[in-house]
Amino acid sequence: MNQKTNKVICGLVFCFLVMQISVGQTYSSEDPNTNETVTLNGTNVSEGVFNSFFDTNSAPTTRPGSAVFLTQIGEDNNARVQVVAQASDINIVQNGNDNDVNLKYQVKSVFTDLYQNGNNNYITDYSIETNQDISLNLKQNGDNLNFERFGTNEISKNIKFTQTAASPTIIIRSFK
Repeated sequence: MNQKTNKVICGLVFCFLVMQISVGQTYSSEDPNTNETVTLNGTNVSEGVFNSFFDTNSAPTTRPGSAVFLTQIGEDNNARVQVVAQASDINIVQNGNDNDVNLKYQVKSVFTDLYQNGNNNYITDYSIETNQDISLNLKQNGDNLNFERFGTNEISKNIKFTQTAASPTIIIRSFK
């Protein structure tokens, strides 16, 4: 090969590498230092501090496609899942007997991780808010634990916690 051909090939390889690096960059226009506040018992609290008490995410990461993964170990475990969404990722693990999950979503996207470890545990989650991205990460460790969420709003759209015998029943009714 001659020297001119080598320069052309090196130039093309360099341009290809630079283009790959520039395409791989991500831009986020959201300012993490926003000063939005939430009023809690008459006191203004920043949204970040408020969300830290509930371990909520500001927004779930949207991935295209839909998937439901179900693992059941035990007897008489039930899971009913109805989803209408642009993207969804539902993971349900039931380890024990007589556990029940009932999910109904009509949302923009939903990401749910549910773990039931014990017997006679119950999870119901309904949300019909077609322009909302929601998530639920719930671990039930113990027996006779109940969780219900009917609808979502800005405060309750992303929930993550572990439920034990110390809080056997949790009901969240979210309205705008």
